[in-house]
Amino acid sequence: MLELINSLDYEDALILTAPPGWGKTYKLLWAIKKTDRKICFVFPLRALCDEVYLAAQKKNIHSLNIRDCKSLNEIEKIKPKLIVSTPELIMNYELDEYLVILDEFHLFYYWGDSFREKMFEFFIEVTSLGNPIIFLTATLGEELKERLVMDLSYNYKNIIQLNMGNQELKNYPNKIYYYPKINKNFLHDEIFYVKKRTTLIFCQYREEVKSLEDVLLKMGYHVLSCIGGEAKEFVEKLNLTSNLDFIIATSVVSHGVNLPAIKRIIFTYKVNNLDFYLQMVGRGGRDGGDFEIHTMNRDYFSKKLIIYGYLNIFLKRIPNHIRKLLYYAYES
Repeated sequence: MLELINSLDYEDALILTAPPGWGKTYKLLWAIKKTDRKICFVFPLRALCDEVYLAAQKKNIHSLNIRDCKSLNEIEKIKPKLIVSTPELIMNYELDEYLVILDEFHLFYYWGDSFREKMFEFFIEVTSLGNPIIFLTATLGEELKERLVMDLSYNYKNIIQLNMGNQELKNYPNKIYYYPKINKNFLHDEIFYVKKRTTLIFCQYREEVKSLEDVLLKMGYHVLSCIGGEAKEFVEKLNLTSNLDFIIATSVVSHGVNLPAIKRIIFTYKVNNLDFYLQMVGRGGRDGGDFEIHTMNRDYFSKKLIIYGYLNIFLKRIPNHIRKLLYYAYES
């Protein structure tokens, strides 16, 4: 990484893809500590900025975390080696002297095209200057890659693509349970009556997250939830919590936020975007341990694994139903 950082010049762009959990961010922090260059590290989530800033502080990297517009005034005062920011806050600041790193870059397109337009505006702004730049992601589909190369070709002479494993998993689940839509109701017993700490449940809608959280809390489980716009508060609560049974969230926790060891991932819906799906599955096994997934998707894992996954849900059906009966017998 150090050699890469030192070698990039103006009008050089590096697209680095590697699996979730590969350690892109922390390998770069090690290189940033060694280099003499000024770096601006841009993250799509405030919680990621805070995590990386703390990690940089522990490595004794002279850093500044841009938390608001006033923080921009501190750049000239303290002259940090590393600036950490979201795209909206660092937008319009002159970054001529900096090598810029955009983390989870696929979100600059997905979110920038929809509800966070300024993310894409920042991308256009910074690339129009020809700054040496690194794009980091674990998932960059062919269509997005072609679009990125096209957008960069106007201002960059050298576009380097370093693929360490695009749209791949570093840690594969040791067991898969596949639920066709017709068998979605099987998930009910799996969620409520099978204890496996810590379980991560992905829901499609904010309302579903809150509703499921309420039910599980009433059942006596230890639960934390997270929806869009609440990632920072979620991380603060997570750092003060131990022995979690469930984390319930929308896709917001699929990108980078440090989670405890996840032993089971449950999807309550079919995820239509492969990039997001792989980021979500990639939250499991980061501690090196086994984990299982309960999924409604069949378009990534092999047909053989999906068939076994379908059989697995029937093998669990009777013991899960027995657990349900025992629960109600005990409660009554």
